[in-house]
Amino acid sequence: MVLGPAAQFANDAILVIGLDGRLMEANERFLTLYGYRPEELCHLSLADLRSEAARMNLDADPRRIDELEAITFETEHRRKDGSVFPVEVSTRVHEMNGVRYKVSIVRDITAGKAAINHIARLNRLFQAVTAAHQALLRSTTNDEVFGRVCAVATDFGMKMAWVGLTDGDVVRPAKWSGDGSDYLDGLVIRLDPADPRSWGPTGTAIRLGKHVICNDFQNDPQTAPWHERGRRYGWGASAAFPLFRGGLPCGALTIYSAHMGYFDVDEVCLLDDLAANISFLLDQIEVRRKKDELEARLQKSLDSLVDANIELERFSEIYSHHLQEPVRNVVSFTQLLERELSGKLDAATKDILATIIEAAMKIRQLNLDLLEFSRLRHSPTALGSADCAAALQYACEELQASLKQAKAEIRIKPLPEVLGNDQELRQVFINLLSNAIKFAAPDRPPVIEVEARAEDGGWHFTIRDNGIGIDEPYLEKVFVVFSRLHVQAEYPGTGTGLAITRRIIDRHGGRIWMDSRLGVGTTVHFWLHRAGEHAAASTETA
Repeated sequence: MVLGPAAQFANDAILVIGLDGRLMEANERFLTLYGYRPEELCHLSLADLRSEAARMNLDADPRRIDELEAITFETEHRRKDGSVFPVEVSTRVHEMNGVRYKVSIVRDITAGKAAINHIARLNRLFQAVTAAHQALLRSTTNDEVFGRVCAVATDFGMKMAWVGLTDGDVVRPAKWSGDGSDYLDGLVIRLDPADPRSWGPTGTAIRLGKHVICNDFQNDPQTAPWHERGRRYGWGASAAFPLFRGGLPCGALTIYSAHMGYFDVDEVCLLDDLAANISFLLDQIEVRRKKDELEARLQKSLDSLVDANIELERFSEIYSHHLQEPVRNVVSFTQLLERELSGKLDAATKDILATIIEAAMKIRQLNLDLLEFSRLRHSPTALGSADCAAALQYACEELQASLKQAKAEIRIKPLPEVLGNDQELRQVFINLLSNAIKFAAPDRPPVIEVEARAEDGGWHFTIRDNGIGIDEPYLEKVFVVFSRLHVQAEYPGTGTGLAITRRIIDRHGGRIWMDSRLGVGTTVHFWLHRAGEHAAASTETA
């Protein structure tokens, strides 16, 4: 005997083979691995151990052994029952007592090959899933999502992939790719548990909300209605993964592989993640769709509101313009009547005529303010370098009598040049100083402070007074045209001054706001661009 006792306990099969190719000895591992009995060894040759495909190299191996005296190679062997398995063979030529023979160590590498194949398969699937994720990032619609995922799946070796979406109690194919997808045309899968076809992988995955794996497609009872189709198209395994929208199943991604047992734990984990990401993207697409729909409705409402506002302003402009002449006639004829009847009127009649004249004058002023407010919306304004110090000086001169009467003190710090229109900025300072005088506190003379500081690439102006102040809830309301917080008898005016001021500041590309404390005073803030920032600019409002 060539093999000693130790060889009987080896984990690999060890064979002693004569130069004629017949087996001389073998250890216990050979008997269990190949399924032979000890007494059958003498009837076996090397050819009996090779698979049909591996026998073609049978003659070449001895020549290689003669040349190299020792070789290691991989081949396929066959068991007694006919099953084939991969092996690694290490063979060396020995000589004992003048007799030459070969000793071969045969290792079953089925597990190693399976691991290598599994890693390669998993790597390819990982590449497919990565490509699918990249495709998802480029997708903006449901059809793009489904179409790209199915295409990626078949590009990376799947036999077929399709996405079915629920439509009531049925599932209809939405997108598909690969061999056998022609059968999906017109396919309807019902979700009714009483229908046998509803218990296929796709219907079950949607109904139960979890993946369904069939690793032996052509023999699995779940796929019985489709066994014939599976054989025709070479489907060895299938997997269905539910898709969700808003947390509820809305369809499934179903994938078919040519290999039985393809969908192992690792593969299923990767595909579960892919299905989860598809579901997340479906939610995002739905959110974007609702957002776009809401924005479209909002824009439509805004357009209607703008049109109505423009129409209203045009009406008020026309109305104010046509009202000028009647109001002028009322004032003129009332004054004429007063002069003609001078000395003939009693005190009560004189009061009535004075009231008529006063009311007509108020209407006249209201019309003028309304026309100015409308003009500021529709007429263009030329912007250039505007001297704010000169504009404020002009306003002080215009209001000199009112300032003197109110015993007002104005404290002015150096003011800059800004991008603006001289005439309109004069109006801004006139309006704001007029308000500071008008709403002075009754128990103290007005003190008005005007200053500006550089901020955010422009100039931040403040006009601070020590007047009666405004309650915080009304700070924004005062900028609305015709808005009044006090009765006419206490504080006369038309309620257009701050509205006109805001419109001028808006036309200059600036912003205006205020803060105030009731009984302490008010500070009006406005911001304008630096001079020269948009030289020779012209602003028009619609």
